[in-house]
Amino acid sequence: MLTAVPLLLLAALAAPNGHEDRNPLFRELRDAGVAVAPKQKAFLPPPTLADGLSAARQQAVLREVVGEDVSLEEFLRNSVVAPQVLRLRDVTPSDPRAPARGVDLWFVAYGDLKTFADKKFLDRLLNATQQDNKGEELKPADLARRGITVKPENAKNETYGRVSFTFLDRVEISATGRSFSSETADSVLIANVIDPRFTNDPDFPSRWRSLTKDEDGKLQLGPPQPYEGAGYYAKVTRLAEPKGALLIEAHVVFTEPVGWFNGANLLRSKLPPYMQDKVRKTRRELVTASK
Repeated sequence: MLTAVPLLLLAALAAPNGHEDRNPLFRELRDAGVAVAPKQKAFLPPPTLADGLSAARQQAVLREVVGEDVSLEEFLRNSVVAPQVLRLRDVTPSDPRAPARGVDLWFVAYGDLKTFADKKFLDRLLNATQQDNKGEELKPADLARRGITVKPENAKNETYGRVSFTFLDRVEISATGRSFSSETADSVLIANVIDPRFTNDPDFPSRWRSLTKDEDGKLQLGPPQPYEGAGYYAKVTRLAEPKGALLIEAHVVFTEPVGWFNGANLLRSKLPPYMQDKVRKTRRELVTASK
């Protein structure tokens, strides 16, 4: 099994992060965790790179991230095909019928930090990285009918939305979740969690369906199954050096029902090229948006 970077060590190198006070969902994911089973929670690691670090301290942290996988120079290279660091981990304890997984991703892209605070860019980025993605933002009336209220002071940062996409060509996932974004002088952070209040919602249910091919090669959808137990945050931090460089780190916890891959260990073989494609598309979109 691939092992994760010693994030506690990295956190010790870092200065305090300003998003805990600005982003209640991020704080919730860190403090309360993601429910991966009825009585089990999984906690997301702290950000690897905190705000306010000098160039020397940032690079010391990044050397811990890349380890012996790649050189720091290659990791920082201004190129669409520069390497990323991806690590997978099993989360324990969890439900053996839907084991919990952790994914940690780091890569560098070049552009303007404020681009990531632009909702239009984020929507376009999502569409670019998920070719079959279908998404919609829930309207205030949709939330009101379910007794959900967004505080006026959070209206620009907190949203509820639904997304549908295929995952590794084996599963169709439709999920409704809550998102909260926050911004500091040095970084932008977006937190998201599948909201269990929508698991069996009549209009916006969170569910998964298996994808198989029949004898003629046509895709067949299996029966819908309820899905919950996933949360993540992504933090984009401006690097002091090189000029224009941004570190993008994403930390994810999700449950993987056995029915997704029928017990096959596909994540470790199929996820790296899948994520590499998404990273490259993100870099291209950022270059375009920053012109």
